[in-house]
Amino acid sequence: MLKILLKLTQKCYLYFSKKCLLYFSVYNWFIDLGIMPVFLDPAHPEQNGRHERMHRDLKAECVSPAGFDMRSQQRKSNSFVREYNNIRPHEALNMETPKKVHIRSSIPFPEKIKSYDYPSHIKVMNVTMNESVRWKSYYWVFITNGLIGKQVGAEEIGNGIWKVFYRDVFLGYFSENDIRVKQKSTRLSTNLV
Repeated sequence: MLKILLKLTQKCYLYFSKKCLLYFSVYNWFIDLGIMPVFLDPAHPEQNGRHERMHRDLKAECVSPAGFDMRSQQRKSNSFVREYNNIRPHEALNMETPKKVHIRSSIPFPEKIKSYDYPSHIKVMNVTMNESVRWKSYYWVFITNGLIGKQVGAEEIGNGIWKVFYRDVFLGYFSENDIRVKQKSTRLSTNLV
């Protein structure tokens, strides 16, 4: 089974629109299965060159010119996928096709996702319908709407600074001192500065 998955920047993962909820639900499902995301730096497409190249080829083949209607557009997309996976050799695969080098995983897909137990030193909190966790009964820390109904863990690293995780995935930091000063909800930050 897949162990690592490249994804958007960490900031995008934390602050996304409601339209992307299904997309992030899939990513959370991957994390639940033990597939760890690798976050890319913002504005650095060179870190994901293969994916960007595939998008360039897809756009050239399927978008310009676009199909007349949904059916013709779907035919163009299906044709691209067939050619990309079965006919076209890829330099990254030693000039082989993806179909030729793909090996089906021998690891069975789990029927049920295992529950995750945070270490005992981590404070476990539920992400509520307002996309936040309750902190010290009075304050709210905004997490993300992609984790509503899930549990996150917070680990104190000193001076009132806490690291927040979803399972093994680091989400960001927050300062409980800032929360007390602001007297309102606060957001996670991806850096300490």
